[in-house]
Amino acid sequence: MLNNEPLLFVQGPPVYIKVVKRQEESTSVFSLSGEEPEMVSSEVEIEIEQEQPTAVKVAEPSLVKKIMYLGSPFSRQVYRPLQFVLDDETLTGSIEKIEGETVLIGIGEDASELVSVEMAKIEEILWRGDPFVED
Repeated sequence: MLNNEPLLFVQGPPVYIKVVKRQEESTSVFSLSGEEPEMVSSEVEIEIEQEQPTAVKVAEPSLVKKIMYLGSPFSRQVYRPLQFVLDDETLTGSIEKIEGETVLIGIGEDASELVSVEMAKIEEILWRGDPFVED
């Protein structure tokens, strides 16, 4: 085996690298009076800053899988009521709708009140007091 050959080929999405560019602009201004033309020059430096990634909490894949399973019409009827453990509180209800990264939870017996919760804020889903385990 040669040392320069890769040991493993991994297919993945393309990688993009952000490059900081500096643009310099020079302008000249002349006076139109009868006196000697006076040349004024100024340099403007524009710097494009690289965006700093911000820490964003992402929902765990296992939790997203549970939410998708519990969001199906059959599971909504069978697994009722659910308890959603958040950072500071626990909501009791059922999943009414899933919109991207947001879950609409129906609160109450008839799910008359809807509460919008981000998937990343849900720490655990309980059914009958125990953590929900998908079979």
